[in-house]
Amino acid sequence: MLAYERKQQILDLLRRNNKVATVEQLCKELFASGATIRRDLKDLEENKLIHRTHGGAVLVEGNSTEDPLIFREGQNSIRKQTIADLAVKHIQDGMTIFLDSSTTVLMLAKMLNRFSNIKVITNGIKTAMLLSDYSGLQLMCTGGILRENSKSLVGLSAKNFISHYNADIAFMSCRGFSIENGASEANEDEYYVKRQFIANSKKAVLLSDTSKMGSDFLCRLAPLSDFYEVITERKEVNDQCNQYTRMHKP
Repeated sequence: MLAYERKQQILDLLRRNNKVATVEQLCKELFASGATIRRDLKDLEENKLIHRTHGGAVLVEGNSTEDPLIFREGQNSIRKQTIADLAVKHIQDGMTIFLDSSTTVLMLAKMLNRFSNIKVITNGIKTAMLLSDYSGLQLMCTGGILRENSKSLVGLSAKNFISHYNADIAFMSCRGFSIENGASEANEDEYYVKRQFIANSKKAVLLSDTSKMGSDFLCRLAPLSDFYEVITERKEVNDQCNQYTRMHKP
């Protein structure tokens, strides 16, 4: 098991165990040594996700709080690549594109070096760093308040920055989505930025792997009808969701 996978499982176990677990319990659950678990707990504490206690750990975050970007980048990477491969068909030379800070959209951003005269506006620090090395691309970063876990820029200044621009297409992910309630976010600041992406783009495309399907979080981002298309890694889910999007509507 890779280190980030083990740390993710530790967080999941702490959530299920009412936020408290001992090193001994974690060793048994994860088939890892005490030294390995203690090292993982130290790293998680440095990321401000847990507090270490005598013989164990307690969760700092709530169940709806997202995990750090470094963990999410390693999750479902094959699914995210499949999604990016489907999403890139929407991009053409000369477009202006909004990109959020999600790891799924970051996978798509890695493919933009095949296009020319692209303008990208993003609130993602890691996305901006990646694209800063690409030629034939004009990059704009929103500014705003930095959220450490997601490495995203949020807040009123980020939202206002986006409001001054129009884009041909916006790509974004979400914390959860369902047919009934659409896409949702756990964080209100992320919600406002993504709402502005939707409002100022001709097309908004939702990119999300199916592990998020059926989950509804605090902030209702948008119903599926606000999106041009929903793209997951599964064709049957895409077909089901896109009955409700603008994709097949005049």
